[in-house]
Amino acid sequence: MPEIQPNSQAPSRATAEHERVSESLRERVERLEGRLQERVERLEAQLQALRMSTLAERRFALDGESYAYHVARGNRTWDNERAVEVPVAWGELQRRGHSEGVLEVGNVLGHYFDTTHPVLDKYEQDPGVTWNEDIVGFQPPFAPELILSISTLEHVGHSERPRDPAKFATAVDTVTRWLAPGGRLLFTVPLGYNPAVREYLDRVGAGGAPGTTVRCMRRTTLDNLWGQVEYEEVRDFRYDRPFPCANAIAFVEVRAR
Repeated sequence: MPEIQPNSQAPSRATAEHERVSESLRERVERLEGRLQERVERLEAQLQALRMSTLAERRFALDGESYAYHVARGNRTWDNERAVEVPVAWGELQRRGHSEGVLEVGNVLGHYFDTTHPVLDKYEQDPGVTWNEDIVGFQPPFAPELILSISTLEHVGHSERPRDPAKFATAVDTVTRWLAPGGRLLFTVPLGYNPAVREYLDRVGAGGAPGTTVRCMRRTTLDNLWGQVEYEEVRDFRYDRPFPCANAIAFVEVRAR
């Protein structure tokens, strides 16, 4: 009986067919993934636009004064504490009517408005920043009548390496000494981010520092609505829980001693 020779081409044809089918399936999956990603991005953009437009129609109150929420795509202000910090600080400038005698610590307002006041920011390289220097070793060339600082001072000593827990209070005292007679420092800080902030607020929040006023707000909804509360209600709040970024903030005003 003649010997039957195996067909060596059969396995290769099966392998080629398998690879062709696999490649076809991969291409189909990639196309489906691409379409799904596009749809998700469109839905996210629509949801963001809806949240922004909804928040822009709402207002919040601080000490009885009504403010519009600050809604901007930059830094996602519609989804964090910037929505309430910026209107309060900007309102101070608007009531003042001019920028003479004003100093900002941390470059924030210039990202949303046309500003002319000088800015101290240790790290940010930006045309709107006047000085890139450490706050504790700095001395401005004039005595400010109004110093504004939006969620900046909590980083002093805490976001530096090595950490220096005492530097936050030192920075507040340093900035206060810059003020002209009758001048004011208004700064905001998130609660639960830097333990030194809570130590400071524990000391001054109960009237332990003459000339210092502490007002607090807490985030109440996923849609980024905020309400004013007493410090004791938010003293132990955590940062980034349950909502992103600050869940409570303090507005601290210090008058020149």
